[in-house]
Amino acid sequence: MLSAERKLKIARIINKNGRIKTSELSTMFNVSEMTVLRDLASLEKEGVLKRVYGGALAFNDGSREISSNIRSKIHAREKDYIALKAAAVVREAESVFIDGSTTSLALARKLSLKSNITVVSNGLEALDELKDNEAIRVFCTGGELNLLTNGFFGLAAENFLKEINVDKCFISAAGISPQAGITEQNQQNIILKRIIMERAGRTFLLIDSSKFGKITLNKVCQWRDINTIITDKKPQRDFLYLFDEKDIEVVY
Repeated sequence: MLSAERKLKIARIINKNGRIKTSELSTMFNVSEMTVLRDLASLEKEGVLKRVYGGALAFNDGSREISSNIRSKIHAREKDYIALKAAAVVREAESVFIDGSTTSLALARKLSLKSNITVVSNGLEALDELKDNEAIRVFCTGGELNLLTNGFFGLAAENFLKEINVDKCFISAAGISPQAGITEQNQQNIILKRIIMERAGRTFLLIDSSKFGKITLNKVCQWRDINTIITDKKPQRDFLYLFDEKDIEVVY
């Protein structure tokens, strides 16, 4: 298991349980306690946890999001593939919204090579990728910057999105399942996603295959709100039946 993937799993365990012992993590991941201690030190710098004797504690009640710096390193190849497919559907003179997810950051890197498009985003890192291309009009939603996720949220961002229209919007999610639908951990993320989906001509869900079958805290939207799902490999049969039933295009 890659170090980045192990740290993400540790962060999720800490967020869920509130605490964990170093010895338990060593056994769980079949690595030395010294390796675990290095991971915990790194996660402490990220603001995910606080190291204590024999283990670590979550900083809060477990609802805290994991930093974009950690998430961007997980399934990076899959996200790049999804971004390539997503960028291919953006045409000249179109306006698009991309959210502040790490998958959308990968998309921003692809879009930065285009010209004569307009991009709106609440993602600081995505905006940074696009800012040097003078052939692209770039709009930031504004709002309060979440330093952990590098995304802008709040009333200002919501009001901005309520006043615009885009041809296409690209959103992400933390999980997708036939039972719970499309789910996300952060309520602020969901509010912005719902607003922009109402203002977009077509909505694309960018989600890597590791998210299939996962369920997180909050439902994002109805199946009818999604036009196209772009992922990195062919979904399992039950998902394909569901998408066909809901008239959702699948690209992989």
